[in-house]
Amino acid sequence: MRLSRKVLALTLMMLIVFLGPAYGIEPIPTESGFSGFLSIGGGYSNVKSNMISGNAFGDVGDRTIDSLTDSPDSNSSGSMQFNYDLRYTFASTRTQVFLGNSLEDTLRYDFATQLGVSQELPGKNLVALSFLFSSIPTEVWEDPYVTNLRRSRTDRDSKGFRLAWDRIFGSELQIQYSYREIELDDELSGIFLGLPAAQRNLLDREGDHHKAEVLYRFFFDGKKHAIIPAITYFNYDLDGDAMANDGVDFQISYGYNGERFSAVVNAFIGYADYDKRNPIYGKTQDEDRYGAGLIGFYHEPFGWSVPFFKKTSLYIKTDYFESDANIDFYDTEIFTAGAGFFFRF
Repeated sequence: MRLSRKVLALTLMMLIVFLGPAYGIEPIPTESGFSGFLSIGGGYSNVKSNMISGNAFGDVGDRTIDSLTDSPDSNSSGSMQFNYDLRYTFASTRTQVFLGNSLEDTLRYDFATQLGVSQELPGKNLVALSFLFSSIPTEVWEDPYVTNLRRSRTDRDSKGFRLAWDRIFGSELQIQYSYREIELDDELSGIFLGLPAAQRNLLDREGDHHKAEVLYRFFFDGKKHAIIPAITYFNYDLDGDAMANDGVDFQISYGYNGERFSAVVNAFIGYADYDKRNPIYGKTQDEDRYGAGLIGFYHEPFGWSVPFFKKTSLYIKTDYFESDANIDFYDTEIFTAGAGFFFRF
């Protein structure tokens, strides 16, 4: 979930799939050297959220609100888009080190970077371990529940690790687990309302985030087409029991990889259940989650070739995410569209 560069991270959700809808871990090249990609573009975003303020590039939420019972207003504008992935391969040991943007949490406006290593094992098994950190902290409200006064921003950082195992025993099965610790510079939820300390503690947004995913790739027509079902379990083990939640997302992806054109379509549906009753609203939050995305690539457009890059592609994309909560204040909706260039090296 622009010209002022707002929602930079959100607009990059689908670019990673161009590395091949077939791969969760980038295949290790047969020769030593550098590889990776760079994408540059622009687009449009429309965001509705009462909890997220933005990041260093701009704002996505209203600084002043007049109600704790209404759904959030929308904020829209243009954006610059930039993403990268840099790798170096040691072919003799089938080892690769990498640095780049992790797109796991872009729909939560979390611009994460990963630094890690992947290794090919006997039987074509691929394993990868990476360190995750917030290269650009997300900005949230110190106290989201302030009304009719200007709310103050604070940084939300996260750090942790991701472990993935792909091509398990030569199959197309992949499993992945990630852990991240979430920290806010200033967590002041509920102070404006005069809530006692015990109730304010229920609204604490700091804590741990666990995520586990299983997917399987089905190929057709010489791997020109791929269908990839996935199931993801997530757990936000936050210090505030009213904010802590867990849930499941079910996703299906279709990928087409042609000589001149490639495309990926994703759709998912899921839910989240929260642990304890919210002290402001007197009930326990739950939410339904769903979304869809489409990205298409035109390779070597108009016969263009850019020095130092193996492949140049023109991309166009759009995606939509919605989280519909039983407490309107926590509703979230994000729509993005964009276009640009994708350079593979």
